[in-house]
Amino acid sequence: MKEFLAVAEDAARQAGSFLLEQLNNKREIYYKDEGHKDPFSKADTGAEKIVIDTISSAFPEHSFLSEEGGGNENTSDYMWVVDPLDGTINYNHRFRHFAVSISLLHREDIIVGVVYAPSTDEMFSAVKGGGAYLNKQKVSVSGVNVLEESLVATAFPYDRKSEEFRKSEKNFLRLLRDAQAVRRVGSAALDLCNVACGRYDGFSVVGDKLWDCAAGIILVTEAGGRATDFIGNPFSTSSDKNEVLATNGKIHDIVLRIFKEEKTA
Repeated sequence: MKEFLAVAEDAARQAGSFLLEQLNNKREIYYKDEGHKDPFSKADTGAEKIVIDTISSAFPEHSFLSEEGGGNENTSDYMWVVDPLDGTINYNHRFRHFAVSISLLHREDIIVGVVYAPSTDEMFSAVKGGGAYLNKQKVSVSGVNVLEESLVATAFPYDRKSEEFRKSEKNFLRLLRDAQAVRRVGSAALDLCNVACGRYDGFSVVGDKLWDCAAGIILVTEAGGRATDFIGNPFSTSSDKNEVLATNGKIHDIVLRIFKEEKTA
């Protein structure tokens, strides 16, 4: 486990340094959809190559699931899940809130998670059963137990016409009414890390992929928090649901209840 974590941190730091070097450079932006909502560039693919090359050198038999499609075709019980640039729109606008997110699955179980924010040099890391850390210092979720005193975050899917987007709108408005404040900053990985270290009390998203949230999920749970879908089922890497509610655990059932009320309203 220590070797897995060390290699993941090294890969994340190398990719993060590359992203900072490229941040102010002029580059061509491409889009994965027709609506210019889901962009990528050579910064994304360059960071991905660094991560995959670094990990593959250490563990050539392992497989990969990565946002930009890189990796090998190995069949292994160990699979690295990589988002080389979480917060691409932020990055393309030179808004310095983005991260490299790397997790390791053993079969369907998340056993390692690393999220590196190069702009602030913050390295979040967790190993299953070992707690959650920020720059080698142990962190934990907040103690807030009242939604009206909670700072929560949310995210929206790219497809504005999707059912996931409509569900996100409803949940956002309900949280906006009931929580102390709501943030939407554009990096699910960092939102989850902020729950893990107590900056946020909760975070919800519909429509994210596994690479967006896997590393953050283990950070939240290892920090003492809770991660489920919107019904309350524990987060599963094999689920076909793409709902994530991650909280400090203390406001979790409250948020589940208001999401259910919003769904049936």
